[in-house]
Amino acid sequence: MPIPYIIPFYKRQDQLDKCVAAVKAQDTPTEPFIVDNNVNNLYYTKAQNVGLKHAFKTGQEFAIVGTQDCYLKPTAVSALVQLMHDHPRCAIAGLKQLLASDEDIIVHAGGTIVYPAGQHVGGRVSQGVGTVSGKFSWVNGACMFARMEAVQEFGLMDENMLMLGSDSDWCYTARARGWEVWYCAQAVCLHEVGVSNRGGSAELNQLMARDMAYWRDKWVGSNLFAKLATEFPYLPPQR
Repeated sequence: MPIPYIIPFYKRQDQLDKCVAAVKAQDTPTEPFIVDNNVNNLYYTKAQNVGLKHAFKTGQEFAIVGTQDCYLKPTAVSALVQLMHDHPRCAIAGLKQLLASDEDIIVHAGGTIVYPAGQHVGGRVSQGVGTVSGKFSWVNGACMFARMEAVQEFGLMDENMLMLGSDSDWCYTARARGWEVWYCAQAVCLHEVGVSNRGGSAELNQLMARDMAYWRDKWVGSNLFAKLATEFPYLPPQR
């Protein structure tokens, strides 16, 4: 059964076409599951949950939570499946995200600090950054690989966050329930980097600010957050 890549599609047909082509080029059977946000915009989180619910209904072992501006390298999914088999407590895995316009630049090789602003391991491929897979506090929702058995236990993404924060919240929720979050160095995608990184309209920025205010109210100040946020040291870029 092909692994679904869930894509909330909004406006950029050129990005969607590139994303779908990359999905279909995987050496492990993978298929796009497109949620069209152009008529009724569900935003990121609700659209991903539509795809995750479909994955449950169809008995999927894994699902990919992604965006239209991420383009998988051909062996990415097979590397993620192997990581999941090697680490049976891994619930969510993130990919090495390279900047689409310069593949030497690493956009994301695991998440470190999550609030008030998300921070990522980054650097350059040519300097040997991000070569080692390992457990992290969280990984970036531009492209995440999920074990559906684990998701059934700890739940779907929190729809109180429409655009921002639901990826790290999902990772923290998984870890709070005894699951693991990994960065997979062998799974690579190209990322064009969207509005959550560059900023958007005043309305969208306000929406994302509300998302992170909710994240703060949900997590910050609790003993659980203090434990989960400090479980892994915030190391300098891996070399």
